Amino acid sequence: MRARLGGLAALLALAGCTAEAPTSAPAALPQAPPVAAVAPPPPVSSAPALAFAVADAIPEAQAAAVVADFDAALKAKLSALPLSSAYRVVSGGGQAARMILDADRAFEADNAQLKAELLLPLADAVAASRSGGAWVVHVIGRAPTAADSDLAERRAVSVLAYLGGQGVAGGRLRSETRSGGSTRSLELLFVPIIQNREARAWMAPESAAAAR
Repeated sequence: MRARLGGLAALLALAGCTAEAPTSAPAALPQAPPVAAVAPPPPVSSAPALAFAVADAIPEAQAAAVVADFDAALKAKLSALPLSSAYRVVSGGGQAARMILDADRAFEADNAQLKAELLLPLADAVAASRSGGAWVVHVIGRAPTAADSDLAERRAVSVLAYLGGQGVAGGRLRSETRSGGSTRSLELLFVPIIQNREARAWMAPESAAAAR
């Protein structure tokens, strides 16, 4: 009898150990933060579709006359200056005249310092553009090789700085550098700002021509 009671007590003690409740709850697993919904980006407008409010934009019906007046004023001013091999003027095809600078003659050797003989022609070009309407001046540096690109860019910046000093607003100036060609040159294009297609005046020249 005592043996039975002892065995029963042992079984109860064992059952009590196994049924004992845990003293603490298991730690909760970390949860990742909820992912916020990302809205799709708005559509990007193409450059030709943009419209800039320009108070002095030229009415389209007057564009041809304004370009002709600019050409005449520029040629008259430059004809009064001594002849120079550092630049030439090209016009025609209904586009405004372009000034093409021979970079090796227009600048000091291997640097971006404009020679004095270019200062008056550039100032006269700015004065001619004030004869009517609004213009964007493009300065395009051309470099025969990639190694010349840095110098071409610095020379374009030098011309921009001079034009800014002549009163051309920074928002009416644009520059770029292109590789290729056989000579180092800078090209100045005076592009009229036409009503209802103002944005095209700031486009790269080939793009503006293709958008007509």
